[in-house]
Amino acid sequence: MVFFLLAPCLLFASLWFYNEFEKVHSIDRSLEGLHLMQALGPLVQEKALTGVVEKPATYLRKRLIAFGGPKRGQEFARDLDMLLKEQNISVSLRRAQFLTESITRFAKVSAAASFETSKFPHLINNTLLSVVIESTIMVDNARMLSDRPTINPWDRMLIPVQGGQFKVAADSAARETRDYFKSLTGKKAGTLREVSRHYRESNLTFQLAGAQLLSTTISAKTGGDIEGDALIAAQPDLVRSAFVLWQSAVDYLDADLHDQRTRTVFAVALAGLVGGVVILAAGVIAFLISRDLANRTQKEFEYLGFHDPLTGLPNRRALTKAIRTLPAADESTRTGLLLLDLRHFKNINDRFGDHNGDAILRCVSEQLSEFSDPNDFLGRTGGTEFILLRPGLSDQEAFLDLADRIIHNLGKDRYVLGQKAALEANAGIYISAPGDLVDEHILVDAGLALRSAKKRGAGKVDLFTSEMRISFEKSSTIAKGLLKALREGDIKPWFQPQIDIFTGEVVGAEALVRWIDHGRVRYPGMFLQAAIEAGYMDLIDSTVREKTLNLASQLNGQTRRRMHLGLNTSASFLANADSVETLVRQVEQRGLKPSDISLEILEAVMIDEVAAEPVKRNITRLSELGFFIELDDFGTGHSSISSLRDLKVDRVKIDRSFVSGVDTNPDLQKFTSALINLAKSLDIAVLAEGVETDGELEWLKAHGCDVIQGFLISKALPVDELTALILRRNFSSTAVISPPMLALSKRS
Repeated sequence: MVFFLLAPCLLFASLWFYNEFEKVHSIDRSLEGLHLMQALGPLVQEKALTGVVEKPATYLRKRLIAFGGPKRGQEFARDLDMLLKEQNISVSLRRAQFLTESITRFAKVSAAASFETSKFPHLINNTLLSVVIESTIMVDNARMLSDRPTINPWDRMLIPVQGGQFKVAADSAARETRDYFKSLTGKKAGTLREVSRHYRESNLTFQLAGAQLLSTTISAKTGGDIEGDALIAAQPDLVRSAFVLWQSAVDYLDADLHDQRTRTVFAVALAGLVGGVVILAAGVIAFLISRDLANRTQKEFEYLGFHDPLTGLPNRRALTKAIRTLPAADESTRTGLLLLDLRHFKNINDRFGDHNGDAILRCVSEQLSEFSDPNDFLGRTGGTEFILLRPGLSDQEAFLDLADRIIHNLGKDRYVLGQKAALEANAGIYISAPGDLVDEHILVDAGLALRSAKKRGAGKVDLFTSEMRISFEKSSTIAKGLLKALREGDIKPWFQPQIDIFTGEVVGAEALVRWIDHGRVRYPGMFLQAAIEAGYMDLIDSTVREKTLNLASQLNGQTRRRMHLGLNTSASFLANADSVETLVRQVEQRGLKPSDISLEILEAVMIDEVAAEPVKRNITRLSELGFFIELDDFGTGHSSISSLRDLKVDRVKIDRSFVSGVDTNPDLQKFTSALINLAKSLDIAVLAEGVETDGELEWLKAHGCDVIQGFLISKALPVDELTALILRRNFSSTAVISPPMLALSKRS
């Protein structure tokens, strides 16, 4: 009996000893990774200042291989080789940044760091290196523009855009080093603050020189008018001061880890001593300790059963219990339930990593706590769902206003790894009638209100009404019918023709989804929202893609002029290497050339530079294989120029908003002609979509547009009507666009 009572205590002591010993091992691993970064720092600084690294890094390469082991060692060595051999300094520095981040993650430095130094890995790996990288790019741009015989509008845009990116990084570094270092208490805290002060002075000098460069670039007509010498002269001091601060921060973190190791080693010894004491005192205290441990374990299980381990907030089980134990409502009070969900949070995790995503969720829970009353129930009921239950609600309007204030507060700027991380949220609200009995069904009603709010866009809040349940049931009915249609082949692509503006021949067609429901045509607006909510979009995209490829196979070699059929591609499809491989395989199996298929990419996909990186890699591969790459909605986003720079785009599609009325609107003509001229200067073809009038057609024809698409030519057509249109236009001697032909196309 004594043994069984003592066993939990002995197990606890053993686990304590093992846990502390593992902590020592983990800290040693983090220190090893940190020492590699200390050795890497001088090489990166030399590369940033001179563009080359004179001394070989053979010993460091061996250490990286040994540290990474069989799986990661060669990757670390390969990254080091690319850093040393890459001629482009900014690209080389980005590789260095990637290497330091990889070492930090592999060594689990963030997990080993104390609370005081928890932000140091981000400062070391991202913030300071970003400043050096962006300043290097600014200097390269200043030198490049200074040699230009003339400065065009796109050149003038280059410095403000790059300057803005540098300022974000530089201001973030200045803010973090000023505010964060104030609270440091370590032995080297004073030295670190002094080094950071010198860095901020260098930062300010560089920014003043950057302002001079910016102002002269905006008004410059030739490269000689640009004043970039001060910026170029100030950059070496900025780089040196940044790396001095970088090394000081690494040294401070190293000292912190050594202190933790000393304390942990002491804890290991203490754990062993405690284990011995427990064994020696077994006969006296076995019963008391085992009983206390049982009580503690029970409480711990109860806590874990009713609380979210990440945020510490009550979970759905606790919420259900709270609803069941609500006091009976009287005729003057109501119960309010606010269900909040963060939108597209997967993008946050993909961009910054799950650990940073978890930190944001904890921050959100703290923000919500500031808005809750003492009697409120605040919990986390799902991955990104939070709930606030307010019993005894007396002011309905104040509760609705609370939701708006919460969403506004969550949407304020926050920074992760030196980059802005915007949070968008929606909220659904349920408010009971006075005196109504409340049960778990209010969760369903609040969920329907949240669903309604999400449909209206980010930041929207909806209050539950009975109509929402009716809408949900209707959407569920649509989803069931849609699944049946997918199984029975009633989801089909229709094709909107794309016409050569000079010859009138069909040169391609865009695939658009249609649901043929017992002879009735259902357009996307009638069922896509239900498809998204039911998770059927991948099935729809796959169906449209396969049927489009089948049509391309049928047309292959049958037309006088080879054409390509356009597929709208989502960001999730393009980011998935397996999806890309499947597309390549499907094209090859049908005997098609990749050039027969046009992949239409929304430029909005490219806005988030980090999230877009795998997308860009896959698009580059598809382009190299010969697929026709088309940038859709050109000019409507923020990434038009960078998309043309980073991707091999074959054609841009000018959005309808730049085409409608272009023949009569002088201001619109300036912008649309600029878009066409930009594409043409890069040898990129231009398609105008949404062309509806003869005037728009003539203006586009006169200003260099190559292909048009729109109701002036034809609406989207089923396969047989598209085939007839191809025969009529591509094999007719009168295929050149003319009013009679246009009238015929409209009727078709």
